[in-house]
Amino acid sequence: MLNIFIPTKARYNNCKTADLLANHKGLYLVVEPQEEQAYKNKYPNSNFIVLPQNNKGIVYVRNYIKKYTEQNNIDEYWQLDDDITALYYRDGTKLIKDNNVLINAQKQFKELDVSLGALEYRQYAWSATKPIILDSFCDSCVYVSNNKIKNIYYREQVSGKEDRDFAMQVIKQGLKTGRTTLYAFSAPPNGSNGGGLKEIFYDVNGKELNSCKKMVELWGDEICQHIVKKDGRNDLKINWKKINSKQISLF
Repeated sequence: MLNIFIPTKARYNNCKTADLLANHKGLYLVVEPQEEQAYKNKYPNSNFIVLPQNNKGIVYVRNYIKKYTEQNNIDEYWQLDDDITALYYRDGTKLIKDNNVLINAQKQFKELDVSLGALEYRQYAWSATKPIILDSFCDSCVYVSNNKIKNIYYREQVSGKEDRDFAMQVIKQGLKTGRTTLYAFSAPPNGSNGGGLKEIFYDVNGKELNSCKKMVELWGDEICQHIVKKDGRNDLKINWKKINSKQISLF
């Protein structure tokens, strides 16, 4: 049985991932005490982990899940965003909806000795020319092997870019990350729907810019470069290969 954790906030009436995987027995909604009853009213048949404190942020929640799984001898787990609308497997360039793809993705990661894995974004998976992208980012629909990833946690100072930083820490320790293109997910663009990080991060002026600057400070400007996207959003260009190599390859 897969262990799936969904950290969720302010989406007790619209937790799309919980709706999508409602029949999975190993699924846990990770909620704040102030929203516990609202979530339980909406999802009475779900498993719950109630955080000790309210409003501590995304890094706190991610680290709580990591430590919870370690303390409970859960060797591997999935951490999914709460707004995933569909899961797919890829057949050539065709994406076919399938809510059971996580088990196959997990098998692929284990076969390739991947420590930190993820599904690919739907909009990129269909045109992929190889089955997996190694040593790059792992976002939104993430697999973690506790057997391999030890003493690595999410860092508060880069909150908002904590997933990228976590993947970079994994690579820095000589471990392997992998984003499978054989399996994919779809979700709304960051900050486009209410709840989650929208009101507390994406809508707060300067928050994302500050996260980008902190990443540059932490990793250096040879690895991280602050950029502004066409839509005006602040983001990072990360030189993944330079984390453990002198080779330069920006993407």
